[in-house]
Amino acid sequence: MTENKKRVLIVGRNSADTDEIKRLLDVAGSFIVYAAESPLHAIDTIYSEPPDLVIINHFLEAEECNDLCRRIRSDTVFGHLPIVVVLDAAGDSAQIDWENTPIDDYLRKPLDPKEVSSRISLAFARATRAGDVNPLTRLPGNHSIMKKIQGRIDSGLPFAIAYVDLDYFKSYNDKYGFMRGDEILKMTARLLTNSIRKLDSREAFVGHVGGDDFVFIVSPEQLDGVCTEVIRNFDLITGNFYDEEDRIRGYIESTNRKGGKERFPVISLSIAVVTNEYRPIKHIGEVSAIAAEVKKRVKSMEGSKYYKDLRGSKGVKGD
Repeated sequence: MTENKKRVLIVGRNSADTDEIKRLLDVAGSFIVYAAESPLHAIDTIYSEPPDLVIINHFLEAEECNDLCRRIRSDTVFGHLPIVVVLDAAGDSAQIDWENTPIDDYLRKPLDPKEVSSRISLAFARATRAGDVNPLTRLPGNHSIMKKIQGRIDSGLPFAIAYVDLDYFKSYNDKYGFMRGDEILKMTARLLTNSIRKLDSREAFVGHVGGDDFVFIVSPEQLDGVCTEVIRNFDLITGNFYDEEDRIRGYIESTNRKGGKERFPVISLSIAVVTNEYRPIKHIGEVSAIAAEVKKRVKSMEGSKYYKDLRGSKGVKGD
């Protein structure tokens, strides 16, 4: 089944070489292979059709190859992607500065079918051990999220951690099914990553906790702009995921947790924000405790909205 196959992007201007690599991977039967002809095309393709692994063919000059690798590595969303470089038969791998070349492995021409398959499978295995990626959205998962949050705490710099939750998502799944629900999750992931990427900040981060729960981390001064943009775009697009009848009346009828029929509004976004802008936060456990409280507050409000914990700021003593 294609949904279980890994997606491999080949970057190369030489179509013959690209076709050869594609043929070898097609024989293995475990991959979906597609190509980009230039570094710029590769970056655009990674954003629009995220791969699970990138193969860079030998056509690139050393600095051009390094620049592409660094762009991928520095991306807040796709920095985890395994990168494999194909070297010429005459190339001297001993001359490569492996410590400062951000790739995971290499293949040498002429390519051996068994080695290609095994090396790429090994690269995937290493990537799985090194990090966690949500299989649906390809966003970093819980391990990466926890590591990022703790890193921001340790830095001592101001931060805002936003927990994003979809309201009435369960009722939507019950009515329309999980496949259509997954499309909403992927759309939400795209909206978040697009907004975060616009910041052009190496410190910004977006991850997928699981289900309909997401997290993004920005500096406090960036928070309002990101939340406003995400909510605006989400509310503009969400109606397209409903049948016309439900969209017109503005609600769906589905089964509630007690087994009875109930009317549920169109899906909205709740964003609960934890920040050290007004009070110190020294441990990730504090973030979780504060987030739980803020989530209760924001979930009690109607429609798509965000709410920031202000306790500790001047004149604010509680909720």
